[in-house]
Amino acid sequence: MRNCFLIVLTALFLSGNPLTGQSVSFDPEIRKLYLKLDTLMGNRLLMQRYPANDPEFIRIIGYRDFLHSLLYQSKINTDFYFSQSGKWLQILEKSRASNNSVPAAIAEIHLYRAVLAAQFSNYKASAVELVASYKVVAKSGSDFNSPDRNKLSGILGVLFQQIPDQYGKYLRLLGVRSSGLSGYNGLERYYSAALPGTIERMEGYLLMITALKEFSQDPAAAWNFVRAEGKPMLDNPLIRYQSALAALKAGDCESAVKLLDSRSSGNVQPFFPYWTYQLGRTKLYQNDPTAAGYLEKFLENPGGDNYRHNALLMAGWFYLLHGQQDKASEYFLRIKNLSGPLTIYDKQALNEAATERMPDPDLLRVRLLFDGGYYDQCLEKCERLILSGKYHDQEDGELLYRKARCEQRMGRISPAITGFLGVIERADRIRSYIVPNAAMQLGNLYKKTGQFDLARKYYNVCLDLNKYGYRDGINRQAQAALRELGR
Repeated sequence: MRNCFLIVLTALFLSGNPLTGQSVSFDPEIRKLYLKLDTLMGNRLLMQRYPANDPEFIRIIGYRDFLHSLLYQSKINTDFYFSQSGKWLQILEKSRASNNSVPAAIAEIHLYRAVLAAQFSNYKASAVELVASYKVVAKSGSDFNSPDRNKLSGILGVLFQQIPDQYGKYLRLLGVRSSGLSGYNGLERYYSAALPGTIERMEGYLLMITALKEFSQDPAAAWNFVRAEGKPMLDNPLIRYQSALAALKAGDCESAVKLLDSRSSGNVQPFFPYWTYQLGRTKLYQNDPTAAGYLEKFLENPGGDNYRHNALLMAGWFYLLHGQQDKASEYFLRIKNLSGPLTIYDKQALNEAATERMPDPDLLRVRLLFDGGYYDQCLEKCERLILSGKYHDQEDGELLYRKARCEQRMGRISPAITGFLGVIERADRIRSYIVPNAAMQLGNLYKKTGQFDLARKYYNVCLDLNKYGYRDGINRQAQAALRELGR
């Protein structure tokens, strides 16, 4: 999953710095405790230092409760956060004229609401909250100090770039001019300007990892950033977790497992259920016999509503690969009996479980080898299965797609292009998200080689063919690429 959180920790660390040269307005000591997930000690200091309903108290509990809702993705918790934060915003608006730190708190809470809405695929509500945050920053940003401007303008710039084109005209009508936001440049300045060891340095580091992991077209961008920085601050569980996901997206499953597995990570233990889910997923890619145990442990205590369908699907895959078809069938049936999925990943898991045919173990192994970054093994297996002549239509197309993806990741542009073209030629027979994604990867390859007209062509082909799983994410990436090319 691109994962574990949809926009996930992208806005987790937006809590503000001092404004306009004032004394610290958002307690760095408490902030660091919450960042380390030491909620008990953070709460003790919070009660000692701030009266209830004070703007600074609200700013801190907005941060704390957002973090809890993010790490335990329950729809009930998210709805409760929206209810509570609506009251906080009313209090903050009333004290806005007499307290210069209030505008930043208002902007942050709107951003938290935007992230939580997107977490449950409520993109309309997310866009509304982003606009509300933008308006505060646009009106009061000139009074912010440099770190605040860099951070808030940076994250807003990155997030507004992800809004689908069809909503662009509405944003313009609302007065949003996202081109004036600093985006990645602002985040880089926020991170690099902070002193080592400070909470701002940690926040900036996490923002950079997450933004690059979630939104860069280069799958290795976030992991390259982590490695270039020397993997600092890995004693913080959130930094370790995000670094592991960055490694996995870059195709370095071995590093991801080392970061997540408590047997190799010293005193760092799974702090929240999704950590266990990710460990089970990485172990599955390695064909590790303990994979199902981690997935089942997550299912026993998922912490919220999301990724249960996906965890059941992966556990079923494990048993299918190990010759236990009846047990695999039980897990696939459990997916159908769950309440309705709330994320694109769980929806796709339900779609796959709903098919009448059991997945082919060889094709499944190819898929998992690619997802784990084992490109040499995946490519070899694809070529062997294609030569066998056993597969036709959709299955043959899936092999071509996985082979082309491996060639692409290994820097072999010409065979990758040939493979993706073969997938698109079989579009009527494949009928899967791999068809529009093949077109999008063609666009990426042609853009990389400077063939911009062909890149535009295939990004538009991607949008035309995009009527299967992961529609929103694929649309967003293709539209962002077309914007970059100036249409």
